[in-house]
Amino acid sequence: MKRTLVGAVLVVATLLVASSAAGAIGMRAAGKQYLKDVTSVDAALKTFDSQIHAWTNSTKDVQGEREAKSLLSALVNVRFRLLNQAWPQSVKGNVVFICTQDISSLEEDLREIDSNSMLGNGAFQLTFSADSRTLALDAFYVRKDLGLPNSRSL
Repeated sequence: MKRTLVGAVLVVATLLVASSAAGAIGMRAAGKQYLKDVTSVDAALKTFDSQIHAWTNSTKDVQGEREAKSLLSALVNVRFRLLNQAWPQSVKGNVVFICTQDISSLEEDLREIDSNSMLGNGAFQLTFSADSRTLALDAFYVRKDLGLPNSRSL
């Protein structure tokens, strides 16, 4: 009877170790996955940044909302992808922080465009630019930990 119980415990323990190891991802694979995940949002951020620098005091909120739509969608998608993957323990906390703090701040900026009244007055650009720089700085540490080259993007 004892032998059967010990055997069952060893089988369960082996399965638990194997399943947790199967969820782990190596640093090199994580780096490739990270770059793949952030490519579209990086492009959307660059496009939107150039659009907002063209805004004037006559730029309507409707135009700002329309121009922000693809970036907002890209941010929501990248946050979902990043939060639903197994990251190496050394970067997991930073990836979660980027998603829950930095990306969420940018999403909030974009969702509040309709309350700005004058998009070209610089207030939105300053807030969005500051939040983008914070995201880029936090992403720098993730990229560094993953062994990726430095970049001014996510």
